[in-house]
Amino acid sequence: MRLKRQGDIQRVFRSGRVTTGTCLSLHVLPCETGPRLGIVISRRYGSAVERNRAKRKIREAFRRCAKDLPKVDIIVRPQAGCREATVDGIAQLFLDGVNRTMDREGRP
Repeated sequence: MRLKRQGDIQRVFRSGRVTTGTCLSLHVLPCETGPRLGIVISRRYGSAVERNRAKRKIREAFRRCAKDLPKVDIIVRPQAGCREATVDGIAQLFLDGVNRTMDREGRP
């Protein structure tokens, strides 16, 4: 499932926790529905081809690990290291990043 409404995206940016890795920055906020994904990528990242390739890899990684994620909203901001990352590597970063931002009770 994807985050599409501007209000949902702003809520995650305002209230969510941030974790940054070599390839992605994740903004994570618990929610009532299943895991949802939003992708924010600027033109600074590269050409339209590079941005779309990064978004495809991120969506596929999210699809692969969605069943293992708790009920959270995630906004991903890819960084330069995402160009060389594999889909499996990005999926592992999702799992590690969400687990890092959540405490034992499942809250940020």
